[in-house]
Amino acid sequence: MRDRLPSDAQDVLERGDFCYLATGTRHGPHVTPTVFVLSDGRVWVTTSRGSVKARAWRHEPAVAGLVRSGDVAVIFTGSVRTFDLLEAGSWARDLVEAPALAVAATRFTRKNARFFAGYAIDAQHVPLSWTPPGRVFTAIELERLAIVGPSGVAETFGEWPRGLVSMSRFRAARTGVPALDALPEDVREPLGEGGEGALAVEGDGGAVVLPVSWIADGGSLYAAAPRETLGLANLTETRVRAALAIDRSSWWRARNMTGTMIRGSAEVAVLEALVSGAASATRLARASGAERGAALVRLRAEQLVWWRGWSSGTVAVA
Repeated sequence: MRDRLPSDAQDVLERGDFCYLATGTRHGPHVTPTVFVLSDGRVWVTTSRGSVKARAWRHEPAVAGLVRSGDVAVIFTGSVRTFDLLEAGSWARDLVEAPALAVAATRFTRKNARFFAGYAIDAQHVPLSWTPPGRVFTAIELERLAIVGPSGVAETFGEWPRGLVSMSRFRAARTGVPALDALPEDVREPLGEGGEGALAVEGDGGAVVLPVSWIADGGSLYAAAPRETLGLANLTETRVRAALAIDRSSWWRARNMTGTMIRGSAEVAVLEALVSGAASATRLARASGAERGAALVRLRAEQLVWWRGWSSGTVAVA
């Protein structure tokens, strides 16, 4: 798709600040935000050499992503190609890509200059894994993409098999310990109890990352998206593995960024398909900010991965 990247999609990919990338693991999808740049028709990112993403890509190069610009988003799937100076076996291959790599690195530095300024100010606190020697540069070849908005899917490019099945009965669980209570207080409070998120779901054909609105209610988290948008994940079962990334970013300073990834099992409820519980599901969808024609995903948290600046941790949820 490098030579025929649609102009509308290119505009979003050039204006967006963060890319939410999802990779598959034995615990389900893993999704987190990262800075990026569009160059040579590819999405370029950096990640720590020992990160979950980098380790997963060594065995399976498939990746899914989401980039937002205002109320429009581009979702995509593709494959990764990592450039690592410490991997001697890749030098011959990297030499062929040297011109494109140099251009991408320059554009990446220019686009994300404000974050590098933040690193300079916090140089004494930046861990080695966040510095150039501890990171690898990765290019994502886009295989298919879609442009989505508040009302659903605007355009698709490439093959997107669609499927969406729904539970027939829904019952809101108003009791139970809120899942986010397991987070450290200085992480939980900035996130609040609702907002925008990036939902990675494993459908028939792999993971897809979708823009959603979310709300915490009782012991569950709920994510809502237009029914048509959720259908891009090609969900053929009512219960799937999923992960929701929610964060509060900083315009320029990484040490002020806070967020969490909630991972667990998810149940799908298409409001129009419910035999019972439609009123409760509609209330939750509207409370999250979703418009009419939405589908609701109830996420039962099993694990929380959180970050605040350079610190991070993992919490198991009973």
